[in-house]
Amino acid sequence: MPFNSAIFLFIFAPFVIGANALLPSRMRNVFLVLASIAFYAWGEPHFVLVVIASSLIDYGLAAWIGRSTSDRTRRIALTVGVVLNIGLLLYCKYLGFFVENLQALFGALGLPRPDILLPLGISFIVFEKITYIVDVYRRVSAPARSVTDYLLFVFLFPKLLAGPILKFHEMRAQIERHVVTWDDVEQGAFRFAMGLAKKVLIADSVAEIADQVFNIPAAKIGFGHSWLGALCFAVQIYFDFSAYSDMAIGLARTLGFRLRENFNQPYLAIGFTDFWKRWHISLSTWIRDYLYIPLGGSRVSTPRMYLNLWICFLSSGLWHGANWTFVLWGAFHGLFVSADHMGLNRHVWPRLPRAVGIAVTALLVMLGWVIFRATSLGQALTLFSAMLSPARETKSVITVELDSILALAVGVILSVTPLDWARSIADRFAARLWPSLSQIGLLALTVWSFGRVFVSTFKPFIYFRF
Repeated sequence: MPFNSAIFLFIFAPFVIGANALLPSRMRNVFLVLASIAFYAWGEPHFVLVVIASSLIDYGLAAWIGRSTSDRTRRIALTVGVVLNIGLLLYCKYLGFFVENLQALFGALGLPRPDILLPLGISFIVFEKITYIVDVYRRVSAPARSVTDYLLFVFLFPKLLAGPILKFHEMRAQIERHVVTWDDVEQGAFRFAMGLAKKVLIADSVAEIADQVFNIPAAKIGFGHSWLGALCFAVQIYFDFSAYSDMAIGLARTLGFRLRENFNQPYLAIGFTDFWKRWHISLSTWIRDYLYIPLGGSRVSTPRMYLNLWICFLSSGLWHGANWTFVLWGAFHGLFVSADHMGLNRHVWPRLPRAVGIAVTALLVMLGWVIFRATSLGQALTLFSAMLSPARETKSVITVELDSILALAVGVILSVTPLDWARSIADRFAARLWPSLSQIGLLALTVWSFGRVFVSTFKPFIYFRF
């Protein structure tokens, strides 16, 4: 049940938000667990039972870890929990990829590729479930007060399908003392409306161009369209994914929960280290806390530190999907983060004018998005070849609508406009002209967004397939 679908916008969300606000506090968690399970079952009617069973196992193992005084017992329970969760992810997401590559490596082995439909949000769900068991083992968090509390953490529907990736101890107090106010509903609705506008007015409009460019046959793509497609996808993926995060944070706020931020204007980053402090913050934080630091982080020899970085970025790439393009994308980012550590952060980026540093970083990130969006390594290489051939013309026709061009322009401007500066200008303008101007503008934007939901072809969020 996507956030940008009519059934969610006009039936499910209003009912759940209203009922949650009106119910006594002691009943809210049970209600939200049932509502969230129903939300997930709408899209995954079969896999929902697997997630429930897996979550009950997590709950039992964490309780065992929490009350045990034996280090050996605690390690066994931790290992079982982590292996079961990773095994679930490997089976659902990577078994077919593994079999396919075995066939390519060793010839025809007669192994049929398993026909496994990738469950929605499996990567996000598994990562959160692992954090719970690990944090209980590390004594960062006590086990959940009840199975209802833990199921609410796992299934809370605003963040269920595409994050932000949460930690139980960050949510524990909010779950145990579940309070919702009118200010929560108002502020949450505002944030949700902004996210909806970003998705349907910018990301989906720009996607009309990006999809056409990336569908042009390899032999027919030219210089101008290859760069146009790269720019459009860079805008699309940012506004698509950050829109989901805005909508998730807003929805959670209407229910009485405050989630962590997941984006901080990543296209204003200088260097790839800075980019990963701004892009998909909850994933980069997870990888740092549960992979990089356990591997030794930067407390080891220099060669080992770089090996740790590469393991993390290759894992990050593979986490996004079972395709070699994602692995190469992870290696691409690992290369430039390593370069930052080798000296770019000390000797290059600080000496460049800020605008130049931002522009160079954004250009390199955009080239990385070409790898990410390409359906194969061959297509990625073809696109790069076209981008390096100014005389090459596109031998195919694509349709570029005016609203897509306007959406692209607005997306680029918003991507590189500092938020503090923009808010200051907007506040001054609204105060001088009419105090309620921002509310009027938001209402108009929301109505426009709802209209687009009805008249436009439905486009799922990009990160649903991860």
